[in-house]
Amino acid sequence: MRGRNLVAVALLCGVSLLGACTGTIDRRGFLADESQKAAFQDGVDTKETVLTRMGNPSQTGTFDEQTWYYISSIQKQTAFYLPRTMERTILAISFDDSDKVAAVRTYALADGRVIDYDTRRTPTRGREVTFLEQIFGSIGRAPVQLPGSDPNLPTSAGGPRRN
Repeated sequence: MRGRNLVAVALLCGVSLLGACTGTIDRRGFLADESQKAAFQDGVDTKETVLTRMGNPSQTGTFDEQTWYYISSIQKQTAFYLPRTMERTILAISFDDSDKVAAVRTYALADGRVIDYDTRRTPTRGREVTFLEQIFGSIGRAPVQLPGSDPNLPTSAGGPRRN
């Protein structure tokens, strides 16, 4: 009887651990319909009609405010791992100078590029200096003031002094 209880508890723990490994799906951003994307006509629709149908954009162009971006993504996180983007859709609507739709483009996850922006290293110019060179590098570099020498000579440390 006692062995059965132990097996039941172990089985229950195993099933609960397997349940913890299932991923959590997270939908973020603007979720657009295919009918909404196809509904815009170049030269006919304006910023007002886009705002009415789609709402405020997720992002506007950094250098060109005449392009609006509607961004949505689906991410999955399994247990303690970092979230992984499963799907990303970007709807880019460009406007001309008269605020009418000039172009509608759709980008997917495959169109993106991975950018390594956190390398934890700051590039420096010059040569690499070891730890011991840093500690002992200044030995012998301090200017030596000999007794009886003129401190105002340009060859001594600091150059000529002004009165």
